[in-house]
Amino acid sequence: MTTFSNPRLTERLKAHSAAPEFLTVEVEPGRDVSLGPASQVEIVDEQVGCWIPFVGAEPDEHWLQLFRDAAASWPTHLVEPQLDEDRGIWLGPLPVHALEEHALTLKQRVDAANRDYHHHVLPELRRQHEEAVRAEAERRQLRATVESQLRELFG
Repeated sequence: MTTFSNPRLTERLKAHSAAPEFLTVEVEPGRDVSLGPASQVEIVDEQVGCWIPFVGAEPDEHWLQLFRDAAASWPTHLVEPQLDEDRGIWLGPLPVHALEEHALTLKQRVDAANRDYHHHVLPELRRQHEEAVRAEAERRQLRATVESQLRELFG
């Protein structure tokens, strides 16, 4: 099985480490982004298109980037899915006879993004969170020490 990883991922994650809201955006371990049942099915002249919503964990910016990066390896003979970051994926228009191959490939890409997210992104997010908590504890300790010294010196 091919693993889709981006060598710049750690650098992108590190670039966000100063943003507090970034540290709070974390998918619960064990929860994956999944694809729901197809809807808005359109069939025109042996071509099919459909909407496939995200279910399960809501994809965050890192998961979405992993999914986009996986698109670089999307087979050239297949129609590339269109990502709607807030809602899901539009698949099509594609030949009706190729629907199963497209669907299986799309599921593999989602599984690969989930795998990379859990193996690469979550550990980095946790590390950054732990570092931020440690740095905040150090700032509080320094402040307490300085305030104590100031009370001793000036009353």
